[in-house]
Amino acid sequence: MTTSLARQLKKLAVPQTTILLEDKVKASLLFDPREASSYDRDTIFAIGLTGLEELELIEPEFAIFEQSLFNESAKTFERAVKTQEVNLQLDNAIKKFLVLVSPYFLLRPAHKALEWLIHRFHIHVYNVDDLIACILPYHETRIFVRVIQLLNLNDATSRWHWLKPLQV
Repeated sequence: MTTSLARQLKKLAVPQTTILLEDKVKASLLFDPREASSYDRDTIFAIGLTGLEELELIEPEFAIFEQSLFNESAKTFERAVKTQEVNLQLDNAIKKFLVLVSPYFLLRPAHKALEWLIHRFHIHVYNVDDLIACILPYHETRIFVRVIQLLNLNDATSRWHWLKPLQV
């Protein structure tokens, strides 16, 4: 049973502060977490951009994300220090991307593009509902489980806590 004070303290917790710290392991869809930490931002950006370009060959509408999520300026973007309005715009762009990429989720270019979004924008932390909506049709695949393993599902009050057994 959670007390009122515990709920209030949980709301005050700031996950952004941990994201700004350099970890020895990083969340990654493509790589082992320790291996992922050995790649710099430019390398992960190049991987993500390659994925986006390959997706554009299949669906030209992906080109709209070259000016936002996959722009050079995204390399220096730190959502933890941005305003609520800027983060809302970012979340809307991420949601639009995830809706568009969902039919192509099983393709390697989608994994590459998602790697960038995980690395740079921490979609596995901030956009969990949209990310799960993107991958849910593929619930019987290994890559679905791989994405679920990136999420923090420890909170028993989370709507996705029931997926916790997949993280083993």
